[in-house]
Amino acid sequence: MPETRRERGSYYTPRPVVDLALSLADVTAGRRCRVLDPTCGDGAFLAGARERLGQAASLVGVEIDPDAARAAAARSGAEVTCADLFALPAEAIGTADAVVGNPPYVRQERLGADGKARARARLRADFPDIPGSLLDRLTGRGDLAVACAARALRLVRPGGRVALVVSSALLDAAYARPLWELARAVARVDAIVDAPRERWFADAAVNAMIVVFQARGDGKGRGGDETVTVAKLTVPTREAAARTRRRRDLDRGASVREVPESRPERWAAALRSAPAWLEFEAIAAQALAPLGELAAVRRGVTSGANDVFYLPRSRAKELEIEPELLVPLLRAPPRRGDARVIVDPGVMPHVALAIPPDTAGRDWERFPAAARYLAARADAARRPTLRHRRPWWALTQAPARLFLTKAYAGRFVQQLSRSPVIADQRVYALHPAPGVDLEVLAGVLNATLTALALESLGRASMGEGALEWTVAGARRLPVVDPRRLSRRQADRVRAALRRLSRRAVGDARAERDRPDRMALDRA
Repeated sequence: MPETRRERGSYYTPRPVVDLALSLADVTAGRRCRVLDPTCGDGAFLAGARERLGQAASLVGVEIDPDAARAAAARSGAEVTCADLFALPAEAIGTADAVVGNPPYVRQERLGADGKARARARLRADFPDIPGSLLDRLTGRGDLAVACAARALRLVRPGGRVALVVSSALLDAAYARPLWELARAVARVDAIVDAPRERWFADAAVNAMIVVFQARGDGKGRGGDETVTVAKLTVPTREAAARTRRRRDLDRGASVREVPESRPERWAAALRSAPAWLEFEAIAAQALAPLGELAAVRRGVTSGANDVFYLPRSRAKELEIEPELLVPLLRAPPRRGDARVIVDPGVMPHVALAIPPDTAGRDWERFPAAARYLAARADAARRPTLRHRRPWWALTQAPARLFLTKAYAGRFVQQLSRSPVIADQRVYALHPAPGVDLEVLAGVLNATLTALALESLGRASMGEGALEWTVAGARRLPVVDPRRLSRRQADRVRAALRRLSRRAVGDARAERDRPDRMALDRA
């Protein structure tokens, strides 16, 4: 049932992805090896391994769903155990030459305390020499796939390979860092393979990649640094799978880069970056600074009830709500017609109802219209999004003038308001640090170099092509440091920004040869 699959995080893997993962694990014809899929589902990986290795191969599967376990055994002829991966006996440890599969995507909130405790206890037994604090971080915030990957590292023999299909969010998520630390201690991250032009799972809101580990020959980690092969498929996955028969063939269907294993924060950049960005970054390294050093980056308002707190300006006037409680609202990234850099709060179509949280008693006598409005909507206080807010009608706000857009398609506009406004959660508010000029920073953020950084380093959203930036990612965004500009250079940036702001900004292709755009980039 689709509902059951979603609950368990089970999404069955397309055949080209299976074939590519098997090749990356060096499961190839003519090789005698024992293959284990620790979360085998309907047996796609085991069936693929059977075709490659023949009837004499030793294939083992584990699956918690009895129906799926029976289907996998019938499909592949493998020895399939119906069990929880974290309940496998000690005899399974270190027995597989290759571990392959697609571990379930279940967010940590849905695992529950018992599920987390069970995973942690098993990993504690698997890795007695690993600090307990690392395992606490791994199982405390990581999703189920992270714990499954950690368990797979214990099931493979020394020198063997693990190839798992996992969410590409692991490249950006802080909760994945303990997995990379564990892998470095007992194995190594050998390769990360992504298909940026394809969505492998049409019915799952996730982008996927293949991560390949190789267990150390002595079963221990290594003190020195090695590199991770970061590969981006340049042909369809089906064709890449046909070209890649073993791990060493990966470059036949992908562009590859080598990145230090000790720098997981660089893996995503190497995977997504355009060559032009890497060249610029190398040249301009000393002139760049993370945005979080230049400004406080804060998420916009999550109202909990947009229909209550966000009003069209005309509706607020009709209700006669007191103007001092209304703040202009930057509600969404700019649309094509109004994508201007400098915006006037006076013409923003929406306002936010922003009542001071300490308003009480006789204070309400000053706001009779707002009091009537809230009284008529008091049922909103029982909504899950507002139930725990005290008082329910108070918005946490930090008005700002400069904003960074959260998601992008082909247009890159970072808006500067003439006076402070509230931002919705789809844009991030920026509060410049002391010594950082607001208007110059706005010029830097609207330059093509920043658009190139956003495009190169951003994360694709749900396979639909849009780029997304988290608050943490935005804080790491490398931009030209405006503090390094001379007064004359800063004046040129301000003048170019004002010139550009006279018109709506188009998409990147339309912008690149516009004289006012080129003037800002030169400045």
